[in-house]
Amino acid sequence: MESAEFERQLLEKVGYSLTTLQLRNYIVDMEIGVLQSEQGVTQRIRFDVDIFISGATIPDEDEIDRVLDYDFIRGKINEKISGVRTNLLESLVGDLLDSLLQPFEAVAVSVTATKLDIYQDGSEIGCKMMRLKD
Repeated sequence: MESAEFERQLLEKVGYSLTTLQLRNYIVDMEIGVLQSEQGVTQRIRFDVDIFISGATIPDEDEIDRVLDYDFIRGKINEKISGVRTNLLESLVGDLLDSLLQPFEAVAVSVTATKLDIYQDGSEIGCKMMRLKD
């Protein structure tokens, strides 16, 4: 599904009022990959995340405990990459979708994980998944 179609379906679901929390360009070093050359070494992985929340209103109070904290996103990424080796970006991204959809506020999530240093020519590879909460 294309991003535009995903967002169209999402807006229909929430009644055309939507807030998006974003984390962009969050780069971590982690061990990931199935190739022999990827075993025992770390790679730079960039994460870009959108958490979609129904509604577009001002919080009741101008206080952090009235909204989903942005550090929640970074914390879930750090939790997923700590101490557990992952072979596939697809596995990592799918696990992150599950975790980031847990807060009741979240109605949908988009996660992109990109390997930054795979090719000498500077091209990148990655995985993007989007999911609406049931």
